[in-house]
Amino acid sequence: MSPAGVMKKVKKLEEAGIVKGYTALVDHSKLGKPYKYMIFLKGEAGKTTTIARKLKDVLGSSVLEIHRITGIYDIVVKLIAKEGEELTKLLAKIQSVPGVKETNTSLVLETIEERASVVPEDLKLPIPLKELEKE
Repeated sequence: MSPAGVMKKVKKLEEAGIVKGYTALVDHSKLGKPYKYMIFLKGEAGKTTTIARKLKDVLGSSVLEIHRITGIYDIVVKLIAKEGEELTKLLAKIQSVPGVKETNTSLVLETIEERASVVPEDLKLPIPLKELEKE
């Protein structure tokens, strides 16, 4: 397939909302932030969305992901840090957010698999593949 044909397919996937953007997988250790942490939080009932949004603001570029979750915790934050001292400062910022009741921090020892997204094998597209193949 020609480069122009590939670009047409990609454009159709973007227009259909299947491709929403593009992501680079970055080696943060080469940027001076070798440690990755998962911080699990409990928050006051009914305030977890507000807490999660505030965390995004107070943690800045150290945040990789913030999710509201089910289970014994309400929120999980994936972040990067240079060393323990930086983590201590980030934890203080987290604990200063109104509504945060408890935190539990885990250091990521090893990343076995990291993906920007997954395309299921049984993918059902909202537009027929034949439409994508038209040049």
